[in-house]
Amino acid sequence: MKKYTMLLILCFVLFLSAGSVFAQMGTPGQFGYGFSGPQATMGQFGYGQLQTVTVNQARTLGHKIPVVMTGNLVQFYGGKDLYVFRDASGEILVKIGPKEWQNLWYQGISIDPSNTIEIFGEVHWPKHNWGTPEVHVRFIKKV
Repeated sequence: MKKYTMLLILCFVLFLSAGSVFAQMGTPGQFGYGFSGPQATMGQFGYGQLQTVTVNQARTLGHKIPVVMTGNLVQFYGGKDLYVFRDASGEILVKIGPKEWQNLWYQGISIDPSNTIEIFGEVHWPKHNWGTPEVHVRFIKKV
């Protein structure tokens, strides 16, 4: 009997703490749990504060800094979802996975080197922060 009493008390404590966790999550329509009006930014959807940058500026940013860049995809680089992205300031490798391409495909949108696009992603440096960074793309928008 004592064993079941302790189990019941533990369940009750977990139930009470779960309520406070859900209360901290916010209400529907806040912070990525749905759309929250015109002031909503990508930052509310888990991307942090976004910076619109050029390719040369992106190369100077730290690891996992969210960015927005406007330019063109000019070449498929290799078998690991890598592409060459170019703007007026230079070129950088971007990693675009199948999920990001699928979002465009569902909308009937294709991209070629003549199309101007806007990419939302994060700067990623290799281990030990030496070498050249690449941008891991989370969203592509045809401009």
